[in-house]
Amino acid sequence: MNVAKAAPSFGPSHGDKLAFLFGLVLYILGQVLVNLGPDFVSAQRPVDYAHWLLLLGSLFFLPFVARLARTPLNLVALITMALGVAAVIGMCVLDFIFWSLPDDAFESELARRLTATPAIWSPFITVGPNYIFGLALALPSLAFFRESRVGTALVLAGSVVIALLTQWGNVVGYLLVLVGYVMNFRLAGLRRPSAQLTSD
Repeated sequence: MNVAKAAPSFGPSHGDKLAFLFGLVLYILGQVLVNLGPDFVSAQRPVDYAHWLLLLGSLFFLPFVARLARTPLNLVALITMALGVAAVIGMCVLDFIFWSLPDDAFESELARRLTATPAIWSPFITVGPNYIFGLALALPSLAFFRESRVGTALVLAGSVVIALLTQWGNVVGYLLVLVGYVMNFRLAGLRRPSAQLTSD
């Protein structure tokens, strides 16, 4: 029967896709500012613009991933994205604290204490923002594999770059992810969710 096929109309809207791309742009801008160096970040006033861009950018990813079709893979993608965004928020909160400290002595002492506390340092500085968040960006692209194999390949390659490289290498990785998703979404005419999102 066609009823089961016709019923699912669940999937990201045009607005969800645009918000996701907008979030990636914000996140990349935040990465660029961070990579201008700690002195630049510390000098930002009245707020730490770099980390606010990272925090806000990551939040724009959630509606898109939450509205993917309810397949096992997309459920894993949603859980991973939620964990990844939580890790980015935690990282930004810690960096806001570093940014607010009055001198290097306080900063060095805090850094020493945090690195000696794996329960904080690993999920919010090393594993979470790099590996979990990178995986979270990669998984939703698999739903678009039939739509754009090249786009999905670029997203996956970008996620690997994010996991393996640091600093400006991270920026390159996120740019690859952005270009891949633009191809996946066919930006020239963002189409309404199609069969590859709603049936698997």
